[in-house]
Amino acid sequence: MNRTQFNKAVVPGLFSFALDSYRPQTGEGEVWRQIVEAAGSVKNSRRAYEEAAYYAGLGTIPAKPEGEPVTYDDLLQGPTKRWTHRTFGLGMRITEEMIEDSLYPEIPTEMEAFSRELGSSAKETQTLLTLDIFNSGTGTTTHTGGDGLAIFSNTHTSLRGATWSNLLTPAADLSATSLQTALDNFENTRDDTGKFQQIRAEYILVNPSNAWKAKELLNSTYDPESPNNAINALKEKNLKLMTTPYYTDTDGFTLLAKPPMSNGGIIAYLRRNVTFARDGDFQTGDSLIKVTFRWSIEVNRSNNIYHSAGA
Repeated sequence: MNRTQFNKAVVPGLFSFALDSYRPQTGEGEVWRQIVEAAGSVKNSRRAYEEAAYYAGLGTIPAKPEGEPVTYDDLLQGPTKRWTHRTFGLGMRITEEMIEDSLYPEIPTEMEAFSRELGSSAKETQTLLTLDIFNSGTGTTTHTGGDGLAIFSNTHTSLRGATWSNLLTPAADLSATSLQTALDNFENTRDDTGKFQQIRAEYILVNPSNAWKAKELLNSTYDPESPNNAINALKEKNLKLMTTPYYTDTDGFTLLAKPPMSNGGIIAYLRRNVTFARDGDFQTGDSLIKVTFRWSIEVNRSNNIYHSAGA
């Protein structure tokens, strides 16, 4: 088979395999996108970077004495957070010699597997980058919240000076007690004005090794940790379970809710979505297939995420 025949008969098929391996299968969503949208949003970008700040809303309404003017409250602006886009890319090269030695018009098994790896690598990279927010969330090396502190911290400071926490202290493994405590703390968190933030956890994120425990806690009619047939109050919370092996804490868990403001929580900006391309290298005679994407993912205000690291 010559180069022209190979490019016409084989390369389009390899390109298709790479693309198909990236696309979600029927009934399956993109794991990274599901997690981001559970606790934030995915947005498009047309700039080299994006910036956003969060604001303190209005406080409670005071009484207005007869004949007195209405009290006016100021919107307080928090720190500005920047999302700087990075480009990621990987390609596969089919050498001219491989093309020359391909005796049959069908796609060799090794080439098919190689091209599928290209698509799955793109999917895995986006998932790894997303889950790093949780896996490194108690430190400040790779990500910080909008306030410059670790995403999960018990020393967050509101814009009006109060301290709030989204980190269970002391750290505890997933259990009925730790989950109840985390939910209570989460639902009693106050916003930057001092009001209760009026959001409820919708998801619990765990490693697969913790999924069985989570299912018992979320779905059992009776308390799975009590011999007295006590009702399982956690079931009434209707938490949805999310699990992925890329969440590396095998004992801990994270609660997720939609942020109260559109520029809060986790935000992933797509400057260039995952793009596959193919071409030929004139100098070498090789055929090339590549995948690239350009994006950034950060957390602005993390008051809609609550974490418990395993003990």
